[in-house]
Amino acid sequence: MSAVPTLKRLTATGAAAVALAAALTACGGGVSKPSFVAKADGACAAGNGALAGVTKPTNQPELATAAGTIASTVDAQAAALGAIKAPKADKALVAGVVAALAAVPGPARALQEAAGKTDDAATGQAASDLRGKVDAAAVQAKAYGLNGCGAGLQAPIGTILDGGRTVLKAAFVAKAESLCTTANRKADALASPTSLATEAKYMAAYVPIEEKLFNDIKALPKPPGDESPVSDMLAAQDQVIAKDKEILAAAQKGNNSLFGRLNDEEAPLITAANSKFDAYGLRACGTLSDF
Repeated sequence: MSAVPTLKRLTATGAAAVALAAALTACGGGVSKPSFVAKADGACAAGNGALAGVTKPTNQPELATAAGTIASTVDAQAAALGAIKAPKADKALVAGVVAALAAVPGPARALQEAAGKTDDAATGQAASDLRGKVDAAAVQAKAYGLNGCGAGLQAPIGTILDGGRTVLKAAFVAKAESLCTTANRKADALASPTSLATEAKYMAAYVPIEEKLFNDIKALPKPPGDESPVSDMLAAQDQVIAKDKEILAAAQKGNNSLFGRLNDEEAPLITAANSKFDAYGLRACGTLSDF
């Protein structure tokens, strides 16, 4: 009969041990992933809200200020996330998330400095770098199951960078329009041709003006995100320039029939190029230009 009470005592002791282990886990003896995720996303929520309240920049100084806010906010988020105890089995994964988040402030500060100096090229590069780091942090965070940290930055920072893109596009348009206006004046000052011979002289003076103009525009920093449409319209103009060189050669050879045919071939090329420049807001380089 003595074995039964002993068995009961062992069973009671085992149950107490299980209960103690559970209590220790609840008090920090171990961290569950759901608990960590909730704490982490909660810690990042305030920063995301602060960034969502940043006014979309409309000029370089505002972009610089917004970039500074991004840097300080994400620095704080990375520090807060790194201070939260991670599940033991996931420490390496969480460290990767923290590292990806900590990589965001660097390009944000570069953007702050570039925009503060109104350096369009550096501003565009920093903006592209920043978007890349934010997207990388979001991928890491989402892979672990976080929505507030990393992933929660994409929308507010995307809005800020969209504002920066608009600012840089406006700067590009203003500079390109100024270049085209100056080149148009030079082209207008050329004597109008009255014969094939004078046409050759006119084109010999006109083509260098045209080439320099569009080379100067190509040298301008392209607004981030607009590389494709800008390259497309400049490629369309390159076709016009190539045809102008053929027309010049025909005029210099006194080949009137070839000269006329080449002009006919050029007409739709000019229309296509002008349409692209007009669509981008460059009318002085498009339908209002001599090119």
